[in-house]
Amino acid sequence: MKKIKAVVIFLGLFMFASCNGASTSQQQNAATAAWMNSVPSDTSSYYYSVGEGKTQTDAKNNALADISARISVSVNSTFSSSLSASRLGDNEEVSSKVKQDVVTKAKEIEYSNVGIEESYNDGKLWHVLVKVDREELAKTYISKLNKVDTQLKNEWSIFSSSTVFEKLKLSNKINALLNETDNYFPILKAIKQNFNDSIYLNRYTMYTKEIREAQNNLVFKIQADENSKSLASLVRSELSLENFKFSDTIYNVLIKIRTNAVEKRIDSANPQFANMIWALRTTTIEAYDKTGKRVSNAVVKTKSGSQESFNDAISRTKKYEDIISREGIISFITNGNQKK
Repeated sequence: MKKIKAVVIFLGLFMFASCNGASTSQQQNAATAAWMNSVPSDTSSYYYSVGEGKTQTDAKNNALADISARISVSVNSTFSSSLSASRLGDNEEVSSKVKQDVVTKAKEIEYSNVGIEESYNDGKLWHVLVKVDREELAKTYISKLNKVDTQLKNEWSIFSSSTVFEKLKLSNKINALLNETDNYFPILKAIKQNFNDSIYLNRYTMYTKEIREAQNNLVFKIQADENSKSLASLVRSELSLENFKFSDTIYNVLIKIRTNAVEKRIDSANPQFANMIWALRTTTIEAYDKTGKRVSNAVVKTKSGSQESFNDAISRTKKYEDIISREGIISFITNGNQKK
């Protein structure tokens, strides 16, 4: 009889423990399902996202990528009201290019110190919930912006007291820095809704206006030796595209271009190169101000080939075009390029 009672008590305790365990497991599954199936909505303070992946890190990265995509959508819709759009004015082509670049950058947001709020492994994949502090994220980009802004202030102090052609050289650097800030303002506007860009607006607009005025004051004359005639035409064409003016009599910048070339042939089993004549070119581009003082001396080293003649190889401009396309015409005539 005692044995029967003991068995009954044991079975009762076992069933109670099983039911209690099942209840706890069900509660855990219900809690997991809640954050997996109903992601908290973004607030003015935080972004939320759920991601999944083979590892917990993969799942976290996928969750952050989802947040970046949402920020990118916001940047796309609010770009027209950003400082960048104001600074660029009515230049629709440039504005469209900048907008495209910024939207792409927004998909590559840099996160730091992002923790995992919840995680769950279903036996196949990890599922995680992340929460991103918008204020902390904004601080990262404000820090990046202020670093560039400090460089801009330093460059501008030099620009303000420079000669006409020196301003042209400096404008290339200043424009590059301004273009860099164009990546930050729309993103900051999207992350931090009360971000105030007005403290930069007047100054950056003034930078852009004065750079354009400095460029409008430039009038070029170009001289070239026989080996540089085709390059001189290319340089004039590229400068014309940026609205620079030219005159053979009334000018304040004289550009002198000369090219030395060495002929070389290369033995090759490839019929495309077997009869190729190569010109190893060293081109010097000098700039003089209206007093005759040399204010710039750029060297460009290139190699060009032709199956027609050595002179034809010298006159080919494809390599020059590649450099200009990559670095811009102002950088080309002021800094040169030592790469072949």
